Amino acid sequence: MAELSSRPPRAGRLGRPWRPGRLALAAIVLTSLLASACEVRRAAAPESTRQLQITAVRRIADRPALSPAVWSPDGRALAYSSDHRLRVYTLDRGEQDIAPAEAVTVLSWSGPLNLLALIDRGAVWTLSPDGTDRRSISLPGSAMELAWAPGGDKLAVVIRRTVEGQPRSELWLVSRDGGFKRMVTRATLGRAIHDLQWFADSLYLLYGLSTAADSAMTEVWRVRISYPDRQRILLPALATMLRLAPTGRYLATVSGDQVAVGVGQVVLSRLDGSARFAVTPAAGRYTGLAWSPQGDKVVFAQVSNEAHAELWMANADGSGHLHLYSYLMEYMDPGIGVWHEYRWLQGTDLACHAGTTVTAVGELES
Repeated sequence: MAELSSRPPRAGRLGRPWRPGRLALAAIVLTSLLASACEVRRAAAPESTRQLQITAVRRIADRPALSPAVWSPDGRALAYSSDHRLRVYTLDRGEQDIAPAEAVTVLSWSGPLNLLALIDRGAVWTLSPDGTDRRSISLPGSAMELAWAPGGDKLAVVIRRTVEGQPRSELWLVSRDGGFKRMVTRATLGRAIHDLQWFADSLYLLYGLSTAADSAMTEVWRVRISYPDRQRILLPALATMLRLAPTGRYLATVSGDQVAVGVGQVVLSRLDGSARFAVTPAAGRYTGLAWSPQGDKVVFAQVSNEAHAELWMANADGSGHLHLYSYLMEYMDPGIGVWHEYRWLQGTDLACHAGTTVTAVGELES
């Protein structure tokens, strides 16, 4: 049996008394460590729309784009489908034909992987921006929406399939090669999942729920991808479009009591539903809703008739608006919406896909 010694320990390094000089030195070292661990970065203050003006507008592709267009995360390239082909337009090399594409309905571009994902006739495909490494990802239903995790290698996909004789809407998580697949959640019977989006931490997803027969959303949910953790987000009125701010703290919607007939307002609020206000002066037909990367502005299109639309930018605090562009919607088709992707690039705002025209609405200067 071990014996307990009654002798006091010998004075070692830990047993030495702290003298005033050593205390001062320790304080200096601790302060240095804290200072080295803290980095202060100065960022440019957000610019109000009152400080900006359009200096140039140019069309960057003459070919009609028949799918939503998506920007690369660095804002240097744009992918879209046209004439049964998938094309990538880069600002320095122009347009490149990279792969066949029959009827593309959704595109997403992964920054970390530099991979495109798309839905073509309900099937999910991934490929590199140069057209190589093209592969199909098998899923148990028809894909409706998809989105790459902003900071990871997972792809979130909304599918529709028949379960026990009933059509169901499900949210799945898959890996880049399809080797990993897992259902995250299933909408209740008679509901459909819309407007799938990631939070910036790549841990949570946001989506809206509508009835199976109507695209107007009545509920908004946040769900964690790793284990069951669902939180309902307040949605005071029907919404046809949801857009989560890059910060994950605010939500923009096209919503109102008349959205079922295509009329609503652009409304901003905190994620908990508080501080809710409309940035548009009156109800109308609004679409193409998107946040600036800093989360301080929103851009949207107001459709005046079947052939014309106006592109607007508004400060997220409601302090002002800026008219960006008036355009003719070419190749008018009631089934084709107006999509916009919004990127900052060396002081230029680019808004793409007015109807079927790929346009740079840009060169915003302060």
